[in-house]
Parts: sequence; structure tokens; C-alpha cells
Amino acid sequence: MPYWFDGNNLIGQSAAVSRQDPKTRRAFLSLLGGYARERCGRFQVYFDGDARGRSLPPSGVRVRYSAPISTDDAILGGVEGARSPGDIIVVTNDRDLAARCRGAGAKTMDWSQFTKKMAGTPRVRRKEAAGEEKVDLDEWARFFGIDPDRL
Repeated sequence: MPYWFDGNNLIGQSAAVSRQDPKTRRAFLSLLGGYARERCGRFQVYFDGDARGRSLPPSGVRVRYSAPISTDDAILGGVEGARSPGDIIVVTNDRDLAARCRGAGAKTMDWSQFTKKMAGTPRVRRKEAAGEEKVDLDEWARFFGIDPDRL
């Protein structure tokens, strides 16, 4: 099943803040990359704005930038245009967007529900390729409100 993530909503940052401090965005994508590898998931993250200063996402994660429309409109438009919207799970903490996506036929879950579903995923610690910073998934799990012992 494809999972579509409301990126800026889930990391709690506006596009402008994310552009100035991309560490949170990269850490979020890295966390999702770990889940995607362990669960063989198909993850697509939508971020507000454009792709200026972007880096390559981790394996198993696609990133889409919504400019010139909002991420909410991009996600909803994608659900409405999908052949099988019932196969899509939209992950967002935005209740209005979740309701609109359910109305268009998608399934939804908030971040807490998603992490509970992924709770069986073993810890992922890997040394990043040369030149990339190492990511401590336990630290980011705590940042996103996940009990790291349940990863």
C-alpha cells in the first residue's frame, strides 16, 4: 500500500523554516527511509514549496514539492485523480485534510497511528555514505513522539 505523508505538517515546520534549517526534514526522511526498507513500504512525502536545496531522499521514499499549490491541495488532487484511491493511506495530523481525503476515498492515519503500525520494525542503525551525517533514529523517534524501545 502506498503511504502519502503531509511532510511539513508532520515535522511541524513551515516551508520557509525547513529551507533555512533542512536538518529536521532530512532526519524525517531518514526515519521514513528506515521504515520503508524494513517494511518494504512505498512512501511519498509531500512538502510545501519548491525543491530548492533538496538532497536525494533515502531509498524507498519519494519526495514531491507542491509549489505553486499547497501540499493539502496536491495530496487531495492526487487522491482524487488516483485509479484506486482506497489503496492510498494519507498520513497527516491535519484533521481537515484527513477528512477531505477520506471523502475522496483514501484511508488516513495520524502520525501516532502510523508509528504504532510500524512499531514492529527493528532498530535501524547504519553508517551513512561518505560525506553524509549519521542519523540517530532513537533521537528522532523521541523527537516525533515515538517510544524508541518500540522501534
